[in-house]
Amino acid sequence: MWGRDRVRGVAVLKSEHLAYTVRSGRAYPRFVRPDRGLPWAEAVLGVIAEHHRLRRGELMEALHALEGDSPDYNLVRGLAHLALSEAEFALGTSLEPARLREEAFALAAQRGYGTPTTQGVLRDLAERHALEASQIPALLYADLPENHLLVRLPDLTPAQLLDRYNLAQAQGLLYSATHLVLQVHRNEVGEYKKLFRYLKFYRLMFTVEGDLDSGYRIHVDGPASLFQATRRYGVRMAALLPALLHVTRWELTARLWLQGQAVEYALDWRAVSQRLRSHYPRPPEFDSVLEATFARRWEKLQTPWRLEREVEVVDLKGTVFLPDFALRHPDGRRVYLEIVGFWHPEYLRRKLEKVRAARMDHLILAVSRRLALSQEALADLPGRVLWFKGQIQPEAVLEMLEPIPEG
Repeated sequence: MWGRDRVRGVAVLKSEHLAYTVRSGRAYPRFVRPDRGLPWAEAVLGVIAEHHRLRRGELMEALHALEGDSPDYNLVRGLAHLALSEAEFALGTSLEPARLREEAFALAAQRGYGTPTTQGVLRDLAERHALEASQIPALLYADLPENHLLVRLPDLTPAQLLDRYNLAQAQGLLYSATHLVLQVHRNEVGEYKKLFRYLKFYRLMFTVEGDLDSGYRIHVDGPASLFQATRRYGVRMAALLPALLHVTRWELTARLWLQGQAVEYALDWRAVSQRLRSHYPRPPEFDSVLEATFARRWEKLQTPWRLEREVEVVDLKGTVFLPDFALRHPDGRRVYLEIVGFWHPEYLRRKLEKVRAARMDHLILAVSRRLALSQEALADLPGRVLWFKGQIQPEAVLEMLEPIPEG
């Protein structure tokens, strides 16, 4: 019931935990007020704390008991789901339970069947592993999920847990979005960059209208609009909402497909300013391990070229382009580096369209050979193409930089 559904560390509610109403063709999430939600959040965290170092199965039984016959049972389940997504479970032994079972079956086969045999097997296993015989039964199946031990408690206050719950209710409706439009305006440049970085980080497919001066209208394709709709894409879209809360002025409208009908969904910064709070500290520094590894290795080079992360928003007709890196030389030269390593065909098509539209001659396009792209497919792209296998070699990038003239 309380499993994990994560995209790069983002915990979300399952569909059965969502609470919303539909009126006049519009969906409204049902947020929980503090006077109702805080006592339950405190109770859920209390039960979890009482089961520190105990079995998951015991904890689940206690959480079920907490529900009782309360009409708030779904609230309790949702709070527990989010709290447990921040907890950690682990095996309660350094022994391998599967190996221990093999030993037990082998000893039982030698001894025969019956209660005396069982006790003898337990004694033999205990002696072999320097344990008490009474410890063996629990260790034999310690690898089952219900027998995992709670080793780390969720680092959340009741208020923070309730905030996560209300945010997750607003996010959850986006699982069923066919299309989403964001209107962001009169914000600082840094806020736009953070928002676009999150769009890239979660690999969402989007188009953009507008510019830095007038603001942006961002169209995001939803999971239900894709040829093969996936919950994973829906979770990525939902994960964008906490990032949007860091933008000062914004409006969100979406078309949802709920229970066999199309409905509208709308949120804006005025309506949720007192209800929803983001727990995102800031966008991740890098979108992938590939980028992080390249940046780390670049710092070890002896070169005057300085590597900078996504420092420019290039306005294009219908979208924006944020090169992954900028490389700056003290003499004024500046070159952009864009990494193409993600394989999804539609994402790749849009990526190459953006590169073509940007018409940036001082651009290096690093392309993974795993994409199986032909030279012809990249023939009309601006700048230079660097093919790589596995990791991008900083030395290869540096070789492309040196011939670039000043100005």
